Order: sequence, then structure tokens, then C-alpha cells
Amino acid sequence: MSYKHDIFISYRRNPETLTWIKDHFIPLLTLRLEFELRRKPTLFIDEQLESGASFPLSLGAALGESRVLIALWTGNYFSSRWCTVEFCQMLDREALAKRRRTAKDPYGLVIPVFIHDGQSFPTKLQHIKPFEIQSCFNPRMARNSLRAEELDSKLAEQAPAIASSIERAPAWRKHWPLRAAKAFYTDYHRHRKSIQTRVPRFTRS
Repeated sequence: MSYKHDIFISYRRNPETLTWIKDHFIPLLTLRLEFELRRKPTLFIDEQLESGASFPLSLGAALGESRVLIALWTGNYFSSRWCTVEFCQMLDREALAKRRRTAKDPYGLVIPVFIHDGQSFPTKLQHIKPFEIQSCFNPRMARNSLRAEELDSKLAEQAPAIASSIERAPAWRKHWPLRAAKAFYTDYHRHRKSIQTRVPRFTRS
């Protein structure tokens, strides 16, 4: 077994944001990375989780099977516990992978992309260079709009660096999906409010 995804897209869950990601961000990012990688990249977004699967476990496993994480930064990104766990899990992996973010290898496993309020990006993380596409974030924009053209231009400019991060990802470790899934499962049950304490009955007595 090895990596399944080149990129895990982390974002503050919102239907409008998801629409923009699917209609604009993913198609253009895929196009530009395919030119650089000379193959079609695989991108994961939480909508791809299978019906009936345990959400925390499946999401954690997908993160553990991804080479890099693209965090679509908004002012409320870290108000989501899912985004926080996703970001921190990949930062931890990056820290354990030696020779990351050095003079010889400046590429890491976390790529922040500002779609809103880059000024609120935490000071402690500002050693990680982001890129800004806030002017291109509009769920209502047309595919042939000026905003779409600008987004394509910015992604084309950043694609070589993103491709380098993907290609320089450390060798996959089989414990990564299990570790991430455990972290997601634990966090989910720590925050979950207990409403139903007994297993419901689905048959008449």
C-alpha cells in the first residue's frame, strides 16, 4: 500500500466554498499540476467519502494517505476542529520528516492558500509561505470570467512549487492513516454532545 492522494484539500466546511472548489479551484489546479507532474494528480476533498462510512475514521485515513495538504485559509479556518486537526496532523508529519523546510529543501507538506483574510494567519506559522487568491474567490463567478482567468494565472504560477512539494514528499509510512484516523476519532468523540445514550430500537416490541 502507498499514497492514494497527491493533495488533501482542507477548508472550512461551507456549501458555497465547496461549490467554488469543485467548479473552479480543482479543475484549474488539476490542469496546471498535470503539466508539471506529467501525469494527472489525485486530489481528495471530503465529498469523496463513501456513504455509510465513519466520517472521522475515513477522513483521517484519507489525510494519512495524502502527500501534501492545501489549506484554503479563511479567518474562521481554525474555528473548525476538523481543519485544526487536519492542519496539525500534517504539520506533525512534516516535523518528523527530516530535512523539510531547510536551505537545501525549502518545501514542506502544508501549503496555505489565502481565500480570505490573510492578515489573520497565525504569527507562529508565518515561516510557511502562502499564496493569495482572495480576489479569485467568488462562488458565483462564471468559468469564462476575469476572476477565473486570474485564478488560472495564479495557479499556473504556483504549480511548479506545489508539484515540487508533491514529488519531495517523504516515503509513505503504513502507520500514518491509522494515526490520523485515531486522532480524528478521538477528537470527534471528545467534542460530541451526548444526545442519545441508548441504542434506538428499530423493531416493534
